[in-house]
Amino acid sequence: MPQAIRLLIKELRLPVAILVIPGIVLALLLPYFPVDETRYLGVAWEMWNNHSFIVPLQNGLPYSHKPPLLFWLLNLDWALFGINEGTLRFIPLIFSLCNLVLVYRIALKLWDDRQVARYAAVILASMLSYLLWSSVIMFDVILAFWVLLAVLAVISAAREHRLAWYLQLGVAIGGGILTKGPVVLVYVLPVALLGFLWIPRERFSGKWYAWLGLSILIGIGVVLFWLVPAALTGGETYRRAILWGQTVHRMTNSFAHKRPIWWYLPWIPTLLMPWALFPPAWRAWKRLSADPGFKTVLIWGAGSVVIFSLLSGKQVHYLVPVLPTFSLLMARSVADERGEVSRFRLPIAGLYLFLGAGLITASLIKHGKLLKHFDLMEIRIAAAGLIVLGAVLFLLRPRTMPALVNQVATASLACCLLVLVGGNSMFQRYELHPMAQAVRQKQAEGYQVLHAGKYHGQFHFLGRLSQPLVELPSRDEIRAYAATHDKIALITYVKDTQRIDPKDYYFLQPFRSRQAVMWTRDGIATFLGEASDKKEPAETPDTE
Repeated sequence: MPQAIRLLIKELRLPVAILVIPGIVLALLLPYFPVDETRYLGVAWEMWNNHSFIVPLQNGLPYSHKPPLLFWLLNLDWALFGINEGTLRFIPLIFSLCNLVLVYRIALKLWDDRQVARYAAVILASMLSYLLWSSVIMFDVILAFWVLLAVLAVISAAREHRLAWYLQLGVAIGGGILTKGPVVLVYVLPVALLGFLWIPRERFSGKWYAWLGLSILIGIGVVLFWLVPAALTGGETYRRAILWGQTVHRMTNSFAHKRPIWWYLPWIPTLLMPWALFPPAWRAWKRLSADPGFKTVLIWGAGSVVIFSLLSGKQVHYLVPVLPTFSLLMARSVADERGEVSRFRLPIAGLYLFLGAGLITASLIKHGKLLKHFDLMEIRIAAAGLIVLGAVLFLLRPRTMPALVNQVATASLACCLLVLVGGNSMFQRYELHPMAQAVRQKQAEGYQVLHAGKYHGQFHFLGRLSQPLVELPSRDEIRAYAATHDKIALITYVKDTQRIDPKDYYFLQPFRSRQAVMWTRDGIATFLGEASDKKEPAETPDTE
């Protein structure tokens, strides 16, 4: 094994362990969470079940909201290991681990300092937000891979003009578009277009933009290998959606500012926990403003955050591909710290002590009413663990910055595992396998299963369904359908305090803070009669 690879493995052992251990726990113990994870699994399942590997499907219809790469990866997993649920969370985890390597490489490119590069990987892996998202079946960690690959190519091309870097940039842009659409450009173009701010003047010329244009064309070419056959085979509605709705329509609607321009600002410190409370991660920023590498990363991250702040379609997870920029900035700042370091552990020790005390208090107020869907014993075990964790951090006094960084990062791993312990019972309220199996059984008996409101595909993979559900958005439509069909069952989501006669439902289970009900024909009449004339049927919210 080459010396460089052995060194890389040695330096990334800790961040890899921090990601892999919770990833295994998540894969073994946690359900797939509605509506996002179950929706994407459902789309992949319908592609597999219908042999529709070009056009994604949801509930029997073409699904145009997302490109196919994640669904292809899920299908590849099933092709290699058979239809299973146990290996799927490892798909985003593999990309998350690759992101550590890319962050390490980018740091070396910018500063040629292995200590900074290692700090960057450790800090990224131990951000609690990144740590928890690394095993979730969504697009953002995979998109972060393409963003990092693209930015590595941009930085490398700025230092060494080679066609290979522009090819890498183009392939990364294409991969990003196939993952989540043209939004990849929001993360990549700020640092590329503003090259005149960070590329040395003697190496920058107008040809830079011509080469960037070539890379974008290469990216479009990559996408066309899928887009052309998809547009030809998906039908007119699907063709219009992927050619117009995913680009022009989404961009023109993105300036409605449904959420205020400052909405991301309070979320950023939360996403960076616990490192937001680590003083060395911030103390050197002012004096590093002239550092070329620091300036490059600052332009990259700030440009992305500013553009996303201007767009109305704000979701917290949209910032996941931006988290590596913060890990790089903080790593450079941490490496610049000199002198006694042990005092810097105190704010983070205080964080865990505060969280533990807060959970203990919440479990005691009104007999834990604030946490009514949690198991109070699990909460108290997690709270005690957080208090012990804070106390251990308080008592340990590392003498060097590498030891302190390792200590803070390892504490993040412990915190993540305690979150899984404390939330276990609540997480099980997201488990939809029982209802999905009930849907499959009723369909096998010849029933039409109706869904009140928008159906997000949450039962399709979990129940291995081969028939669509009938979406009925209003009570009037439910009433009309029930009047003309005999063998029907209706799924709705009602308050968990509502008592339902067993003769009125085929199946009932807790779901989130409500209960999911599959009503019988008589139960449908009861549901329609008891529902408020002004209130539509409850449905699962769409976060897409």
